[in-house]
Amino acid sequence: MPELKVVRAPVAENREVAPGVFLLRLEGRFVAEPGQFFMLRAWERDPLLARPMSVFDLSPQALAFLYAVRGRGTALLANLRLGDQVKLWGPLGQGWKRVPGRIALVGGGMGLAPLLWTAKQFGSPLDVYLGFRHRPWMVEVFRSLADHVHVRSEVGAPGCTQGLVTEAFSPRGYAACYACGPKPLLLELHRMCQEAEVPLYVSLEERMACGVGACLGCTVWTRSGPKRVCSDGPVFPAAEVFFDALP
Repeated sequence: MPELKVVRAPVAENREVAPGVFLLRLEGRFVAEPGQFFMLRAWERDPLLARPMSVFDLSPQALAFLYAVRGRGTALLANLRLGDQVKLWGPLGQGWKRVPGRIALVGGGMGLAPLLWTAKQFGSPLDVYLGFRHRPWMVEVFRSLADHVHVRSEVGAPGCTQGLVTEAFSPRGYAACYACGPKPLLLELHRMCQEAEVPLYVSLEERMACGVGACLGCTVWTRSGPKRVCSDGPVFPAAEVFFDALP
């Protein structure tokens, strides 16, 4: 188990960008590779566990996360105010490595959380595909980074096409694709990329306790045997993942 350094960082911003979705920015100097994450807690004893958060953005002055309120821990995070202290440790996990050539980043809903920092670090040529259930959010921050940004809303919303993000996406012509989102999205992308013989790399979401591979609570099954999402991932080649075994 690696030695962890827990630090405290003050809240510089905690803004609701869509119903139940928040952008949290913490002051301080941090480093992280695309696709890595931190463990965060803003409470002492309850809830017991910290919350894993993908790096959404990074600057010399601050580290940013994008999260949805889904339980007690994220509800407490949503109540943070300017100057409040957050304990965090990281960066953790194995992130994405860029393949030379034109690439595609695909995110479904909260799956766009690791994509902004990835787009900034990977650079052009790249295209971004974002899918939402209702009204899109945080789309504009990608437009200056990508050659093309494709947006879909399942129920339809002003300014974007109604439908699934996979209806806008074709893997043909890309050197590689990188995706994060719900299991049905990853399954369909895996099928499409297999047919096109284009490598797909996915960032998996699992419940985590320690974040460093000690507790085995986030284990998934791959063709190489059991792997821990927190330390062996969260990024895996899609061809190695048994998606049917995912929750």
